[in-house]
Amino acid sequence: MLDITQYHVPAQLDKTYRLALVTDLHNGVWEHLAETIRQMKPDAILIAGDLLGNLDTRGARSIAFLRAMAAAFPVFYALGNHERWLEPEEIDVLRSTGAQVLINETARLGMLTVGGLLQDIAGKEEQLTEEHMAFVRSFADEPGYRILLCHRPEWYNRGIRDYDIPLVLSGHAHGGQIRLFGHPVFSPGQGLFPKYAQGMHEGRLIVSRGLGNHTICPRFFNAPELCMITVGTDAADIG
Repeated sequence: MLDITQYHVPAQLDKTYRLALVTDLHNGVWEHLAETIRQMKPDAILIAGDLLGNLDTRGARSIAFLRAMAAAFPVFYALGNHERWLEPEEIDVLRSTGAQVLINETARLGMLTVGGLLQDIAGKEEQLTEEHMAFVRSFADEPGYRILLCHRPEWYNRGIRDYDIPLVLSGHAHGGQIRLFGHPVFSPGQGLFPKYAQGMHEGRLIVSRGLGNHTICPRFFNAPELCMITVGTDAADIG
């Protein structure tokens, strides 16, 4: 079962944008996800990390997903912690699919400016470093309506929230992996009962529960989630 969660973000733009947020597929089976995205007809697909871990046999599934989606939609892809070991030639393979891989880089989609934060730095896992924050500061000065793809949601509260970035999109927490009575139990980087495991926070941070799994612990009371985000003057109330 795939949950589709709708978010509505008001913004003074000349048009309204519909964006599909994909996170944490972890080399999973993607055909049903792709068909659902096609039916939703987004203006773009935004990937906030952990689509894959490496380009092994399972990673080939994620490459096929990227290629299929980039043939139909603009795709913007920021890497996650499981992608920190990718070699430059492997990142070139990701880019060859037609997806725009953003590693402390920006891209434009009409009036939107999309930024992709650098993934974890090997040897400094979970740390929001000066290299990350230098990009955050520069991105806050970019023109257009700024959307930052930041895999780790806990980094929002560690410094990103202090800058003029209207929308931050994250994953990583897997919705808490196990959810009891609707509450997340654990997330790496946040520990027990994490605050940023899913949903919208402060009207600017959206955290997806993600789509796959990479641990021996199954998702429990926690269906995979595709987030559909509407940004613009026609987006009435924040969901």
